[in-house]
Amino acid sequence: MKKFLIAALIVLLMGFINIGVIAYDQTVPLPEEPVLYKTDKAEFRGVWISTYTSDVPTYKGEASFKASMNSVFEVMEHFKLNAMVFHIRTHNNALYKSKLNPVASWWKTVNFDEFDPLAWLIDECHKRGIEFHAWMNPYRLGNDHYYGSPLPAANPQNDRNNVLVDILNPGIPTVRSFLVSTVMEVVENYDVDAIHFDDYFYQQLYSSTGSILDEADQETFLMYPGNYNTSSTVDKANWRREQVNLLIEGISMAIKKYNAKNGKHVQFGISPTGIYRNGDGIITYDDEGKPITTGSATNGQEHYASYLYADSLKWISEGWLDYIIPQSYWATDHSVASYYDVMGWWDQVVKYLDVNLYSGIGVYQANEAHRFGWMYDPTELYKQLDFIQQSENIKGACFYSYKHLEKAYKNDRTLFSTQQLANIGTAIWREKRLLPPIKSMAPVVPDQAENFTVRNNVLTWTRAENAKFYIIYRDTEEVIFTDRQIIAVVGGNDDVLEYRDNARGDYDYGIRAISPTYALGEGIKPISNTYNPVYEITFYIDGELVASYNSNEEFELPAIPPKEGYDQVPPIWSITDFSKITSDTRVDAIYHINEYEIKFYDKDGNVFTSLTLEHGATITAPELPEVAGYEFKGWNTEFSVATDDMEIRPIYEKLPDDNPPDDDPEVERKPLFSCDLFYHDSALAPLSMILYMYLRRKRKL
Repeated sequence: MKKFLIAALIVLLMGFINIGVIAYDQTVPLPEEPVLYKTDKAEFRGVWISTYTSDVPTYKGEASFKASMNSVFEVMEHFKLNAMVFHIRTHNNALYKSKLNPVASWWKTVNFDEFDPLAWLIDECHKRGIEFHAWMNPYRLGNDHYYGSPLPAANPQNDRNNVLVDILNPGIPTVRSFLVSTVMEVVENYDVDAIHFDDYFYQQLYSSTGSILDEADQETFLMYPGNYNTSSTVDKANWRREQVNLLIEGISMAIKKYNAKNGKHVQFGISPTGIYRNGDGIITYDDEGKPITTGSATNGQEHYASYLYADSLKWISEGWLDYIIPQSYWATDHSVASYYDVMGWWDQVVKYLDVNLYSGIGVYQANEAHRFGWMYDPTELYKQLDFIQQSENIKGACFYSYKHLEKAYKNDRTLFSTQQLANIGTAIWREKRLLPPIKSMAPVVPDQAENFTVRNNVLTWTRAENAKFYIIYRDTEEVIFTDRQIIAVVGGNDDVLEYRDNARGDYDYGIRAISPTYALGEGIKPISNTYNPVYEITFYIDGELVASYNSNEEFELPAIPPKEGYDQVPPIWSITDFSKITSDTRVDAIYHINEYEIKFYDKDGNVFTSLTLEHGATITAPELPEVAGYEFKGWNTEFSVATDDMEIRPIYEKLPDDNPPDDDPEVERKPLFSCDLFYHDSALAPLSMILYMYLRRKRKL
């Protein structure tokens, strides 16, 4: 391949990086009939999901797990995503059935023989046309906090000689062999679309001298030096990169061998940190199209060294990876690692390589301090996605992480990431995309599906050879296989597949197969398409099914039994005319609850208050006013809840009078004044008569 002049490349790269960003207009109206899919530019749209980072809850049972993951699918559907990157190995453990690794603590209650959550999740992804990427951390170790079962005997963590501080030692051959076996255990037992590693390789190591030759893996270096000089710091760094390279190459070769033997297309992808090396940003190419570069025009942590020792450029140049997702999490205006500088460099690096390039999007940074445009520019995410759309070689994006998408979906306005994501699925990603072709694999063209029939909006067909997913087309007019007519992408491994269209009506349909390498097959029309639907009509009384009929048969309405408290108005069915139903129909008995008049009277026999209460309602008595000379003793009848009309009257008792009138002979009079004191004291006796006469005269007045 012709080498490019450096000067020309500089101009090309500068022109690429300075691509103009289309102004974001939040007022752009949605079309009346939005295009749900577009096939002109396929695009990977993924999300990282981890139980470890609390994106999804700990497993508590089959029902709750399915409910939780169905909620995840709902969020993914809203944001129009087509790939799930799900964490199945976090710390030398397994969120899957394994003979080599302990089950992860979050899934310790799973009985894989009764229900395998991972197998179910993969199958549900494929039903929806979603890729499943099994996310695994190869080296990182855990402890009992991360393990829900004992370490199997074959696990190298049992031998401390295999452990380098907190990771499995990358320099030990038995560790590499074990990790290849761990990956292949997943590939061979689960229908995964890809094995996915993130950015964790070597960990930060230290020494008292500050020399790499005095760090904890020096003994391993001396034991397995290869052709490297064990006294050279440069060779020690290169040796570390080579240990990781040996693992990546070993896994790649094992997966390729499995694919060739079994007719599979399992991918291997890695998501390193965003910066390979800090350099001048210039890229040239050798005769094979492999990039020659000192690194991107950045000044951040680089994974080539900086303790990770990950030579990602070699991995993609050697064809060991099917895709790479640099974690290009920085804002477009970042001072030392602009998104444009990072992804602009990667876009040119892969130009002539058979590897798919996707961009890791760090939407979480919108909620953190010192993150430049992520913190204050609500169009930051749009700028990055627009850059991807206009790029030459970036084929999609992956969001870190799911929890931020979920909170945005639930409109959590406390997070700025919600503002960043607010228009995904509407104004920004208003249409779905198919997954891009896998450049590293020879294109496979799928056959046409066979025996395709449609009856009452239910599509059935025989599985097509070399088909992974199927595009479903629908229209009221003739299907001509345009993007506007796409309604779904579905998958399945059964010999006979079925798709139930919830939009009932007399439609035309078509199907087009997609291969495992994402090549499109020819579209086909059904050999028969009939629309004479039969619907189920079910009758319920108080939530209990009492009868079921088909809409094409004659039937009489079931009798509705009487019910206490609901007999003033006869009960009826919620639907009685079934001549125009267009779907399965539920009919419920409607009871009208009785209403009663409850009258309370006062002492004089007048209605004091009247209540209208439903059957069973609590009757609350009013508070009557006090009546002079009488005491309220209660009501003439007992009551608690309304079961009939009622008239309720008060009971009063007359109070006695302490001083009745003189003309009442039946009442014993009380003396106005007692003269007993005077009778017992002779000195006061003369006064008694005077006082008595005065009081008597006073009373007559």
